[in-house]
Amino acid sequence: MQVAIHQPSYWPWPRYIHKVMSADVFVYLDTVQFSKNGVQNRNQIKTATGAHWLTLSVKHRLGQRIQDTRIAEPGALEKHWQTIANNYRRTPGFPRWKDELERLLLGMQTESLCDAAIATTEWILDKLGVQNKRVRASEISGAIGTASALIASICSQLGASRYLTGVGAIEYMQAGDFSAIGCEVWMQEWSGLTYPQAYPDAGFVPDLSTLDLLMNCPEDAKELIAAAGQWAPLWVRA
Repeated sequence: MQVAIHQPSYWPWPRYIHKVMSADVFVYLDTVQFSKNGVQNRNQIKTATGAHWLTLSVKHRLGQRIQDTRIAEPGALEKHWQTIANNYRRTPGFPRWKDELERLLLGMQTESLCDAAIATTEWILDKLGVQNKRVRASEISGAIGTASALIASICSQLGASRYLTGVGAIEYMQAGDFSAIGCEVWMQEWSGLTYPQAYPDAGFVPDLSTLDLLMNCPEDAKELIAAAGQWAPLWVRA
């Protein structure tokens, strides 16, 4: 069984979604520390002037976990809906999903960053028809340790035979943690993707939220993501 794990991210980008799509079980790693300058609470869309951040300001204290992080700005989700509507109203995907997007963002009565991040990710996965199992790390009993040991512990609890990792995690992963549980580790190889975007005069902007891809290419988004990534063994039976 293939397992992938990543921190929750607000409106995540296609490489993240490729990781989810490739797994039999995907784990939202909500039990680790919130990263103040990361992308757990923000991602980018495209406007007529180029990339634009959709950011959820949060109440931050040193060492707090993602699952304990709260949104600081009342009405932020409503503002994001207006920004999305204003910038994507002429794209092919907007008429199809306008009402759903509005209900999602205006109806999300939560102060939890984790809930907002997972809700937007789940909306994307639903539009793409991804039907694997997704769980939160906080729902998995018996997972212990930190860094590489924590990831291996989660994999062990889920009975993983293969762990799918992104490039960014390789520097802290330890082969012995995975050899001890008989789990292969495979690394994501991402070639990137290009597709028709709104506002062509601003040029193509890579690595935007998957929302941009869905709005511009509603029929082909899943296939484009699948074609842009593949997996290769980092350690086999490490």
